Amino acid sequence: MPVVVGLALVLLLNTSWIMAGLVVVGVFVFFIVNLITRQESMLYVPCVMPGMQTPSDNPEGMRSPADKDLAFEDVFLETTDGLRIHGWFLPAGDEKVTRTAATVLFCHANAGNIGLRIPNFAKLISTLQVNVLALDYRGFGCSEGVPSEEGLIEDALTAWRWLRKAAAEDRIDGDRLFVFGRSLGGAVSIALASALQQRGEGPAPRGLILENTFTSISAVVDALFPLLAFDSLKKRFLRLRWESIERVRDIEVPMLFLTGQKDEMIPPDHSKALHARADKSKLRRNIFFAEGSHNDTWEKGGDEYWEVQEAFLKDCLALAPQKAKAAFGSTEKKDKAAAASVSAAAAASEGWENVESIDSKGQS
Repeated sequence: MPVVVGLALVLLLNTSWIMAGLVVVGVFVFFIVNLITRQESMLYVPCVMPGMQTPSDNPEGMRSPADKDLAFEDVFLETTDGLRIHGWFLPAGDEKVTRTAATVLFCHANAGNIGLRIPNFAKLISTLQVNVLALDYRGFGCSEGVPSEEGLIEDALTAWRWLRKAAAEDRIDGDRLFVFGRSLGGAVSIALASALQQRGEGPAPRGLILENTFTSISAVVDALFPLLAFDSLKKRFLRLRWESIERVRDIEVPMLFLTGQKDEMIPPDHSKALHARADKSKLRRNIFFAEGSHNDTWEKGGDEYWEVQEAFLKDCLALAPQKAKAAFGSTEKKDKAAAASVSAAAAASEGWENVESIDSKGQS
C-alpha cells in the first residue's frame, strides 16, 4: 500500500489536475477493494512473519514452554465439526498444587501462535500461581482448519469441555476456572461465556479477565479506517462481526477489564462501553494502565497489573459459584444471597467498588 501511495504522489506532480483526480480516486478504490477482499486475513493472522506458523518455527525462547523451564502437556482436542486443535496445559506446580490451584483458559490475540506468549505464561504462573490452558485457534499454530467467528467460539467451547473433563478426573479444581482474553481473545472469551450461559453448560467461569478488547469489528473499522465509517458501506461489505457489545449485556459472571490507555489499535472507550453494558455482571471492574499499549499492557502495567488480577480472582472465589443456567436465577431469595456475597467480596478486597472504574493508581 505505501508503494501505491508513493507512485500516486509521483503521478500527481507530473500530470494534469484531471489525471491527478483520477489517480486519487483509483488509489482510494484500490484501498477499499483491498480491505473488503482481505478483511478475514487482516483480522486472523496465524503467521506474524513468513514461516512462523507453528511454535517450533518461532525464535528461540518461544518454541516450547520448556524454553522457560515450564512443565507442560501437549493437548490435542477434537471439535464438534471434526477439527483437531492444539494447546498446552501448564500446571501451577506439582500434582497437589495443580489440583487445588485456579485454572485460566488463555485466549490469545489475533496474530501469531501460543508460543509467542510463553513469557506471558511464565509470569502468569509464577505471579498468580494458576494453571494455564493455552489454546491455538483453528488455523493457528498446530491447529487444523480456517479461522472464523463461529469456529473460534467452537474451539473455546472445546477447550472448556477439556477443562471440565480434567476436573471430573480430579486433575484440577472445577470450581476455580477462569477465562482470560486479550484483544480478539477478549471477544472469544465473551462469546464463550455467553454460549455457556445460553446453553446451560455449567458451571460457568468464575470470572472473565478481558484485556484491550473491542466492542465490535464495526467499531474497530470506525477507529482504524474512518474513511469507511459509513453504516451503509459496512452493512453491505463487512463480513466480520464479533458483536461483544451485544453479547456482554446478558452475561452474569464477574468481569475484569484491563485497559492500556496508550492502545494504538483499540481505543480505551471500547472497554468503558463494555464495562457499562455488562450491568448484569455480579462483579465488574475496569482498570486503566497509563503506559499500556495494545500488546504490552501486561509488561507496562508493572506490579499493579498482577495485583488487580490477584484481587479479582480472590473476590470471584468468595462469591457462590454459578452451577448452570438455572443457577443464574431471578428469585428474590437468590438475588439477596448474591448481593450479600458481592458485598462480602467487596469488603474483602479492601474497599474496592465492584462496578466502578479504577485507574492505574487505584483511584476510582
